[in-house]
Amino acid sequence: MNSLALSKSVPLFLAALSLVGCGGGGSGDSLDSQEPGLSGTITIESGTRVDSDTADDSRLNEAVSNDSSSTAQLIPSTGILGGYLSATSGIYPDPDGFIFEYVIDGQDTFRTDLAAGSTIAVQVFKDAGFAEPTITLSVEQGGVSDSDSGAGDTPLMVSAPAEGPAEISVRTAGGGPFRYVLSVSTIGVTSFENAQYSQPEFVPDEAIVLMSPEEQGRFSSQGLAGALSASSAKSLGRGAWLIRRDPAGVVASQSSSTPGGLRDQTLRWIADLKTQPGVEVAEPNYIYRAQADRDLSSLQWNLPLISLPLAWQAAPDLGNDVGVAVMDTGLFTSTPQTYGEWHLDLDANVIVFNSGRPLLDYVSPSIDIDPQFNDPLGYDNNPADPGDGKPQSSNFHGTHVAGIVAALANGEGVDGVAPNVTLWPVRVLGRDGAGTLDDLVAAMNWAATNPDIDVINLSLGGVGPSTVLEAAINRADSNGKLVVAAAGNQGTDELTYPAAFERVIGVGAVDAGKVRASYSNFGGSVDLVAPGGDATRDANLDGNADLVISTWGVDDGGEFIRSYAGLQGTSMAAPHVAGIYALMKAANSETVSPSNFRAWLAAGLLTESVGSSVEYGAGLMNALKSVDAALEGSVSTIVLPSPSALEFDIARFSRDLDFSVYPDGESVLVNGVSFNSDLISLEPALSAGSPLPGSVAVTVVEGNVIDGQTYATTIEIDYSAGGDSGTVEIPVSIDLRALADERDAGRHYVLLVSPDESRETIEQRVVTARDGSYSFSFDDIEPGEYFLVAGTDTDNNGFICESGEACAEYPVNGLPEKIVIGEGRVSGVSLSTSFRRPTIASMGLPRIGFEGYRLKNHGNASAEPMRNLETNR
Repeated sequence: MNSLALSKSVPLFLAALSLVGCGGGGSGDSLDSQEPGLSGTITIESGTRVDSDTADDSRLNEAVSNDSSSTAQLIPSTGILGGYLSATSGIYPDPDGFIFEYVIDGQDTFRTDLAAGSTIAVQVFKDAGFAEPTITLSVEQGGVSDSDSGAGDTPLMVSAPAEGPAEISVRTAGGGPFRYVLSVSTIGVTSFENAQYSQPEFVPDEAIVLMSPEEQGRFSSQGLAGALSASSAKSLGRGAWLIRRDPAGVVASQSSSTPGGLRDQTLRWIADLKTQPGVEVAEPNYIYRAQADRDLSSLQWNLPLISLPLAWQAAPDLGNDVGVAVMDTGLFTSTPQTYGEWHLDLDANVIVFNSGRPLLDYVSPSIDIDPQFNDPLGYDNNPADPGDGKPQSSNFHGTHVAGIVAALANGEGVDGVAPNVTLWPVRVLGRDGAGTLDDLVAAMNWAATNPDIDVINLSLGGVGPSTVLEAAINRADSNGKLVVAAAGNQGTDELTYPAAFERVIGVGAVDAGKVRASYSNFGGSVDLVAPGGDATRDANLDGNADLVISTWGVDDGGEFIRSYAGLQGTSMAAPHVAGIYALMKAANSETVSPSNFRAWLAAGLLTESVGSSVEYGAGLMNALKSVDAALEGSVSTIVLPSPSALEFDIARFSRDLDFSVYPDGESVLVNGVSFNSDLISLEPALSAGSPLPGSVAVTVVEGNVIDGQTYATTIEIDYSAGGDSGTVEIPVSIDLRALADERDAGRHYVLLVSPDESRETIEQRVVTARDGSYSFSFDDIEPGEYFLVAGTDTDNNGFICESGEACAEYPVNGLPEKIVIGEGRVSGVSLSTSFRRPTIASMGLPRIGFEGYRLKNHGNASAEPMRNLETNR
């Protein structure tokens, strides 16, 4: 993605780290042979704060009210805060009979100084069994305000209307207790949540493996299965394989709510596969789903919203001779057993069948509902959508997407964005609109080398960052095929793949008023936005919900009848972009390419500005501007920095500044560079006439700055590439007012947990922040193996490290390892705590089923949990 974007158990643990008789993870380690024990320090992420009146604080009568303007809690201008709210009070249900109370706290209010356009976001987490809370997030500056409301776990987001002092409030008016994470970031920052572990769906007992280049032609299917001790291996092309250790399960049953045992075992097996000779990549067989929702409308408001009628006049070829592959659920036909008889709005544009037609149905038998299983893989050359006989089926999703791109402009039915394209329907999603990574990789590897395909639409997504899929997508891009994908419908900035891959154009959704749809993801998965609809709004006041109408099918009675339907989703937004690219390609096939498309997008030539880049990426796709850019044909070299602004504080004095160049591969020379060299330095140094590097390290000159002060400068880089020239400006701020001892992630419970499946808490300490960190010590510990963890219990439910709470695990959050305590003392152990969670990419594999660690109790079912404060720490 371009920057432009005690069933509660721990499922995955790595090999034990032996710390017998030596320090573990910090400097100044020492050994006291007289007693076994463990001590160390927990550092706190910069900019971290905690709500001053959590349920845990109330339990100790230490809560400091922050429920009004007069009692507002001071927080940094950027950072992250963990909090607690509840509209009711009561006792948590506990199967073991322990008493954990929650208290009423209806509002938290905070004050800070904000830059104009700063983004404030809230992510909510509640325990199962409680009513969905209703939440309102608001920001006010000098009588000007912005607010957002929702229910359940829907993230909320507002923007600072101006610059200066601001009041932020989070309120609840109904529902039970919940934890929340409040993030405040400056304009241009596209990822600020990550407050929970991603829970991607994948198929148990299956893995996608990429063999190293020297091993790719060495094995047959049977030979590779034997070498990896698997039951079968299926080639996906280009050295990629689907490996099974048991017969395939049913995808529909393998959601993230599936009991963790089999899924955990699969992850352990994949971790082992990674260590096998010749295996370059091993990852889960992720499940991808269609990104659409809801039904029925009759007005195509979406076409004039992006200036399509004018674009058709400027580009009258309407996509002629351009091939568009729609990888989805297949295509509606009245005769699904045979190729042809497609929906009348699409039939004339679908690729004509002949005896040499390649495979177009890549759905495996385990998730297929197509009766044509002509080979053991379930693949065939008929991409017909077989339907499922259910009312309001999701299976005609691909027909809806195809209609947005390619419906004929014949005065009947609906009009597509590019009504003269050649449509390649490729079936990769089966039952319930779900598909698996292996099928998608196989289809993408085929499409990447098909010279007749110019653009590939992927109105599907998941959260699994597959290396093998990205390689296939990059191959397609290198071969001149633009890949467009839906950014996802979760309403968060959690990265959604494939949209978040660097060489994919990720598309978010807007309604008829050009406002981000409530469900549409934002942040790093969104390069731009397009009409996706929103059933909750009628922004153009036409009396109809803002749904996108397109081609559909009905098979409720076993008879296949063509139809139309209105849907909402980023699935609907993505094909608008794919279709506009087809118009551009037909208008100027020599110049229009994926690389040039990205260059025009970076230069602002394809979109109109409709709001913050966090929500809208480069803006709303405009068909007329896009066709004009293609017809003009000139491509100026653009350099974009990432991040777009640099912020330093007392805990961070150095950051990498990356540069992306569009079009890809252009050589850029530095003509000049200016900044305040008394405040910052660049490494490598930039000088006139030198090539612009891909990245520089920007470091604060510590000897020239003083604690408690703020500083600002701007890095200006003048550059040239061929006949083009330009300037990159990166604002730099240094804020040393937030001293280290102000950082506070809340009262932390430090646990030594048993390494067996029970994850029983053996020892426990309670510590509070001092000088920006926590110190802990365990004395007279029974020698053995433990996991060392720490975290908050802001909602007072007896568990730490749940989503929405601060958490630290040794040595790295998300990748805990065993500590072995012997007869001596281990000291100098270092951990880091945060309300954020690491991504799958940083952990290597997803973390499934993790719900926190239980606090230690006295053993009396009616007693409070053991949480005595260590006042001397």
